[in-house]
Amino acid sequence: MMNHEEIILNLKPHVITQEDRTVFPTFSKPQTHGGFSVSPDGKFEKNENRKRYLFVPPMGQIQVHLGDSEARRSQRLHLLQPSLDNILLYMEGKGTAFLQTKDQISVEVNHDIVCSSEVLELILRTPYEKEESWTLAITKYRNTIYISPVVLSEPNNSPMREMNAEWIETLRRHFLSEKPNTLPEPRGSMEQTGQYHGVFSVTINGKRFIFDAPVLAESVPNNANVKPETKEIFTDLQIRPDNMSVDEWTAHNRSQALKWWIKCFIVGIENIHVAYVNRHIIAHTIEKISVRKIFRDCETVWLPHVCFNFMARLVDNICSFTSSVDCHKTVYLLTFDAIPGKISYKCYPGRSQFTFIPDWFRIMLEERKEDLIREANVE
Repeated sequence: MMNHEEIILNLKPHVITQEDRTVFPTFSKPQTHGGFSVSPDGKFEKNENRKRYLFVPPMGQIQVHLGDSEARRSQRLHLLQPSLDNILLYMEGKGTAFLQTKDQISVEVNHDIVCSSEVLELILRTPYEKEESWTLAITKYRNTIYISPVVLSEPNNSPMREMNAEWIETLRRHFLSEKPNTLPEPRGSMEQTGQYHGVFSVTINGKRFIFDAPVLAESVPNNANVKPETKEIFTDLQIRPDNMSVDEWTAHNRSQALKWWIKCFIVGIENIHVAYVNRHIIAHTIEKISVRKIFRDCETVWLPHVCFNFMARLVDNICSFTSSVDCHKTVYLLTFDAIPGKISYKCYPGRSQFTFIPDWFRIMLEERKEDLIREANVE
């Protein structure tokens, strides 16, 4: 294969078969492994200080004029350079918890794929995505595949999307608290708080994934009937108009509702909170909605089976074309062209501008070998 030669995969994400609609791949319930904080500028912090709890007033009645707010949402950091530094730093801080030895010779991560939740969300939406393309950077190193999003050019976000993001940021300022069941303390409209990321693992068709995802914690009443083994209940906060036409509902179910469902399902969120906004841009009610209901309302528009079957096929393809090269420097750029539904990849062998496995991570794997061997001997 020539360097940077485009290879088109034999995948047609927009072609949905009857089997895709009826058979669901094996999928394990998401497991949580703690989490970490991310600063407003995207830097890893080895603590949970930025965890926030959603506080919803009794009966869900609120009165927030979103149009009057001077809040500016945290600028999303578009990864022009691929990176998984945050989750790798979290794994490094956990000693040998996410590592294993192979024949007591080399140390490797004990999962098949390391990525971010954004990677999973992009892939799972692909069968129904006709507008937004994506590119992923992929490296195989010591039998584990690492996948990071990468934006090759600045995206052209619509004004409405930018406005919705600012409205959600305004709601977060009003209803996110540092402590459960506590009213949020007032803070400046321009103050940025960063984000808490949970670390999760799932198994799909035998492939073990570990990833991080930004999540909100839910304030659970002290008298609530919660299972003792439930350490944390996560949720999400979204907005939508309180009055939509048939066409607007169709567009919402096809796009936003699918994004909400995928974001929740992969981390095990069972309920989200939706703030309803009237034509005067006033958020007046927050309703708790089950993720299952989101699916039931949209099952004639999209099916989870289709999303996960496509993902399973794509992962099989990734495992196939990365099988011959196990190198921390080599990167494959996998691209989905949304309009024609084409998926292709290019290989960048050796070190390049896309290499994203940090040197400190490789050194850490070597340094943990003796620890793993010693723990094995104790057992």
